[in-house]
Amino acid sequence: MPRISGAQRGSGVQAVVFALDILEYIAQHQGSVGVTELARAFETTKSRMHRHLQTLMTAGYLVRDPQTERYRVSARLVALGQAVSEGFEFARAARDVQRELRDKLGHAVVLSQTEDEGVRIVSLMPSKSSVEIAVKPGSVLAFHASAQGKVSLAFGDPALAERALAGELPMNTAYTIGDPARLKAEIDLARKRGWAAAPNESVIGLNALAAPVFDALGHYAGAIAIVDSIQFISENPSVAQVRELTVAAAQISRNLGYRDAAVKTRAVGGAR
Repeated sequence: MPRISGAQRGSGVQAVVFALDILEYIAQHQGSVGVTELARAFETTKSRMHRHLQTLMTAGYLVRDPQTERYRVSARLVALGQAVSEGFEFARAARDVQRELRDKLGHAVVLSQTEDEGVRIVSLMPSKSSVEIAVKPGSVLAFHASAQGKVSLAFGDPALAERALAGELPMNTAYTIGDPARLKAEIDLARKRGWAAAPNESVIGLNALAAPVFDALGHYAGAIAIVDSIQFISENPSVAQVRELTVAAAQISRNLGYRDAAVKTRAVGGAR
């Protein structure tokens, strides 16, 4: 990270460069960052760093967690990045893989990314069935009641999992996980296996099998999941379903520049 002297940070082009360096640093950390860490990284005082952070918050490019007092990039900055890249990189990197996975297994294939309130569906590849069972793009699924949410808690920002475990766990169905201890066990299991399922937990009769995708820096980028009736994706997904899904997740990770996908994304069998 380039260092900028205190005299240069005050105004003009150098102040803009410094602000961009801060944004880049926070974005690369794929989570929240505190003032002390930022001040240390840029070799400046916390008060000076705080002023720059306030400016970036006012501009809408950073948000601050009122509980942890840590900063992360905002949805506005993500939207700006999407516009500059002329499309959503995650979805573009996954499009052909989604289609291939759908053609192999027949189920609907969805991509999701993490937001504060849950996981948002950003892309859908419809199933080959004449009866469509899936989730709409733009929908937000609860962390504790979806396979994609469990994957996000297992592989995303640890602070996110802490908040989820400490917060309310509404019961969408009688099968929804409402006990923090059980949710933690599911998160640990997802981290160990490299995938998660959520039979009947969001909607009765529906199941999803999700696996994590990583970006070029090895950070959690989102999840790919197959979605269908529990008749076709059972409580204990088949070995073939787990294998094909995790292979697809690894391929998308490679498309995003990740070079160690096989380590984090393992197909280890179908039993829950």
